[in-house]
Amino acid sequence: WSGYVALKDAHRENDALKHELQTLQVRLQEERAEAQRTDNLRQLLELRERAHLDTTAAEVIAAAASPEFRTVTIDKGTSEGLKTDMAVISPAGVVGRVILPSGRAAKVQLLIDRNAAAGGLIERTRVQGVVEGVGDGSLRMDYVPATADVKPGDLVVTSGIDGIYPKGFVIGTIEQVDRGSGGYHLITVRPAVDFTRLEEVLVVRTPPASREGPEGKP
Repeated sequence: WSGYVALKDAHRENDALKHELQTLQVRLQEERAEAQRTDNLRQLLELRERAHLDTTAAEVIAAAASPEFRTVTIDKGTSEGLKTDMAVISPAGVVGRVILPSGRAAKVQLLIDRNAAAGGLIERTRVQGVVEGVGDGSLRMDYVPATADVKPGDLVVTSGIDGIYPKGFVIGTIEQVDRGSGGYHLITVRPAVDFTRLEEVLVVRTPPASREGPEGKP
């Protein structure tokens, strides 16, 4: 009988230890998530200070399920002063633009959406073009003359000519350069932003006419 009691006690102790371990594992996951969020917010703060722009921080709360429409929803809206066509950025680079703001939320069209576009500039050569979403997660840069000096690895930044995106923010890196039709290059650009891991962003509230790039240059 004493052996049976000891066995029951051992089972209870084992169950208690398992419960304690599960509790510790959950707590560890929560702490990791909080540490990641703190790091993300720190990067946003650094971007805000570096950019010298009037911005509003927002959190991504939903994403479109269809690959045909690459959008996310953020937790800030017109009550915080957000308007249509305000640029959305992250520490990694350009995210997209506000297309449908409501009172306390807003839908953002990602730059990789097939209907999205931004003025682009190849940083090394200062050659300009238009960067457009393809719909499959990549970008293409159009209207770059075939005679222009363009190489894989070149950094593409915003040109500022579209009146939406501040000049000088990173769009992505050129992956491939082919000969297109009409005397233009056919350029594939890898986005700087990982849109599958987007959590926090900054919405640029500065009016387009007075926007500047990350270094405070027009």
